[in-house]
Amino acid sequence: MQLLTIPLIGAFIGYITNVFAIKMLFWPRQPVNLVFFEMQGVLPKRHRDIASSIGEIVEERLLSMDDFFDSVDTPELRHRILDEVVQALKKRLGTTLLRITPDRLYRLIEESLEKIVRQEADRIIHQAIESGRASITAEISVKQMVEDKINAFELNELEVMIRQVSQTELRFIEILGGVLGFLLGLVQVAILLIFPR
Repeated sequence: MQLLTIPLIGAFIGYITNVFAIKMLFWPRQPVNLVFFEMQGVLPKRHRDIASSIGEIVEERLLSMDDFFDSVDTPELRHRILDEVVQALKKRLGTTLLRITPDRLYRLIEESLEKIVRQEADRIIHQAIESGRASITAEISVKQMVEDKINAFELNELEVMIRQVSQTELRFIEILGGVLGFLLGLVQVAILLIFPR
């Protein structure tokens, strides 16, 4: 019976240690001054560093401005923009030219303008996107946007978000601590049985 308590105590210690370690990610929010050192949760203490690192990872590996412009500058999107431009042009021409020109002349002007717009617009739209790419990329930093957004969160909001995303994994870590503690306790029992005092 006494040997059985060793793995159970190991499981308890492993579980409690991991629960405490996970809690220490978020708590205490304010630094607590202990005799020899100051204690503060990892997230509250490194909030700004973590935000900066996440922003950097998002910009470098997930969504750079080049990725954004590459996804915007597609033939399909240019075609949709072109259709919108043609429709707007027809509507505008219809309201102004139809009143002052005969119907046949209006149709000829409309068809000619649509043909010119369809021939040139794809290139013009592509050029506009490319010229916007340089200036917008210089002005907008995905890293800074993500960093500012994360820094704007209150710590309790950030904790709730992290727990929502990783609740299963955090629970698994807690249980794994208990399992590992139990297994280490079994190893201790085996050692005690193999090498009695």
